[in-house]
Amino acid sequence: MSSMVSPRPGSVRRRFLDRAAGPLSPERASARLSAYIYGTLLALAAVVVVGPAAIENGSAVLVVLGTTATTFLAHVFAEIVAGHSIPEATAHLEEPMRRRLALEELRDAVPIASAGAFPAFFLALGWLDVLNPTWALVLAGAGPILRMALLEIMIQRVRGQRATLRVLLGGIATAVVAAAIVAVKVILTH
Repeated sequence: MSSMVSPRPGSVRRRFLDRAAGPLSPERASARLSAYIYGTLLALAAVVVVGPAAIENGSAVLVVLGTTATTFLAHVFAEIVAGHSIPEATAHLEEPMRRRLALEELRDAVPIASAGAFPAFFLALGWLDVLNPTWALVLAGAGPILRMALLEIMIQRVRGQRATLRVLLGGIATAVVAAAIVAVKVILTH
């Protein structure tokens, strides 16, 4: 555990950067971060395959939400099948502990499901004519890019370590590169 200096209780920095329950175990942190990255990349992939016509008819929202929901379900299904296929992996545990592990696996997969929320919101605004379809697409792509930019901060958070300026700058650099890629895609294909 790190010797992190804790900011004022209840401060925005504390709520964003520090886990109330403390750091996750290495296994839980790894599983959660894997789901965070996987879900985010698939949400971005779903955004970049839709165009203004799909935004205008609403199908873009369905593509993003469908991608994230089915990926989440596939992940949970795979975990259930794997867990039941190799019962020796948890045979030494009491039933309440096996149930707790199953719930932890389910919780660890939530970042997959949440990855599409931000993009779907902006695509829905484009569908409802609140935003121009091109702007809706750019902003929808910004959500997963922002999540990737926050990856290093999330890693520090789940490990119970303090985020540094270097971590923040690395995240910003990642976001700039990812934003440039999405911008080029939008400009060249729409």
